[in-house]
Amino acid sequence: MTLEITLKAEIEARLRIQATKAGKDPAAYAQEAIEEKLAVSSDTAADERSLPTRQRVDEFLKWVGSHGPVGHAVDDSRETIYEGRGE
Repeated sequence: MTLEITLKAEIEARLRIQATKAGKDPAAYAQEAIEEKLAVSSDTAADERSLPTRQRVDEFLKWVGSHGPVGHAVDDSRETIYEGRGE
């Protein structure tokens, strides 16, 4: 399939820089990025299991990194979680 995409100048510049760093032409780099995005965004567990372990770990660490510290003490003890529920 041939696909024509109009990119903003900033995105095109970033694509060219990243492709050069990876030693690839921009079209090949864009195709690889699209394939990775489609593989990661799949909703099925089977597709997730088909990802290489390193990629799954990288995706998990990226997700963890997107959650910063809360900046205050958190009481996550069992007693406070189930307080008032008849235990």
